[in-house]
Amino acid sequence: MAELVKFTGDNAELFCRESADGLHASAQVIVPETHTVLLIKDGVVSEALCPGRHDIFDTESGFFRLKKDSDVASVDFVFVSRTAKLPMLWGTSTPIRTRDPLTDVAVSIGINGELEFRVKTPKQFYLELVGADTEYNVERLKKRLLSRLMSIIEPIVAGVMRKEKISYTEFTENKAMIAERLKASVGETFEAEYGLELCSFTVNGAIISNADIMAIEKKRDELAEHGKVCPSCGKSATETAKFCAECGCALGDIFCSECGAKIEATDRFCGQCGKKIR
Repeated sequence: MAELVKFTGDNAELFCRESADGLHASAQVIVPETHTVLLIKDGVVSEALCPGRHDIFDTESGFFRLKKDSDVASVDFVFVSRTAKLPMLWGTSTPIRTRDPLTDVAVSIGINGELEFRVKTPKQFYLELVGADTEYNVERLKKRLLSRLMSIIEPIVAGVMRKEKISYTEFTENKAMIAERLKASVGETFEAEYGLELCSFTVNGAIISNADIMAIEKKRDELAEHGKVCPSCGKSATETAKFCAECGCALGDIFCSECGAKIEATDRFCGQCGKKIR
């Protein structure tokens, strides 16, 4: 007959679920400094208990009611680590189909990286990701999160590339900035939906075919020779166009806002002072 429940799991695990039968009204649980614990009885989940010694049943600070001291009950305990971090590799299972922002060439790009997270809100984490599934494990958790992650990554990457006017041939040089934008969005979503804190997020690289790279470079050459590129949004335009059909920017002579030197529509930096144009 267990009267004192203690954590017996692995400190490196995100959570550990244990059960205790035959608990009397005086039963208590001891929560180590490294964890919080959720108590579950008859489908009811308590709020997370902080480290320390706690009454389980209906005393002044208890959570569940026993009609009399001689009654016994079974309770599940979910010990959730306050410190354990779970690393996870991520990557696109199929290439992202999009268009290069500067040339409008259709491209396919694969992206991969790593992230690390820990539990911030134990009850939310349990209810959203664990629940009553007795076979839930780390690999199933990663699979669930990866599916949600990719639904965030694809539109964010495409949006950043368009807004910053970055060609997909220049993805690698800009991956640190792209990773920061993704970390902010992914972290906000993981915390709001799953009670998880995103500790780190990196983009390791991108895969784009040589054929797509060659198509982009060919289109760039064609635009430089026969057409124009909008200095504001990067949209290609016909040689005779005076305004961009995408954003309305004038396509005439362009001058550097820093030093006043004349620059070409295809220039990314001023040849006089080095200021970034687009």
